[in-house]
Amino acid sequence: MTVAGKVLHAQLHLLNRQLIDQATGALLGKVDDIELDLQADPPVVSALISGRERIPALQVMEIDTAVKIVPGEVNLTRGDDWVERHIIDKIPGAGHAPE
Repeated sequence: MTVAGKVLHAQLHLLNRQLIDQATGALLGKVDDIELDLQADPPVVSALISGRERIPALQVMEIDTAVKIVPGEVNLTRGDDWVERHIIDKIPGAGHAPE
C-alpha cells in the first residue's frame, strides 16, 4: 500500500494500530487484520478488519502512528457496549455512583 509516496508494510504500519474517528477523535479499536485485493497488480489492501467489522480502504483517511478513518455505517464499539453492560456494570462500585 502506498500513501503519499510512502511504501507501507502491513505488519509494521497497519496491524495492531489504533483506529481513530477522524471527525471526533474517538478511539474505535485496533486493526486486527487486513484484507487484500489479490486481483490487483501489485496486490493492495482493500479493507482493514477490527473485531468482526470490515472497514473499506476508501474510509481510511490517514495512516500515521494511528489510523484515522471515517467510520460511516461501521459500528466498532458494539463489543465495548456489550462488555460494559454485561460485565463491567455488574462489578460492585463500577456504576455511575458518586465517588
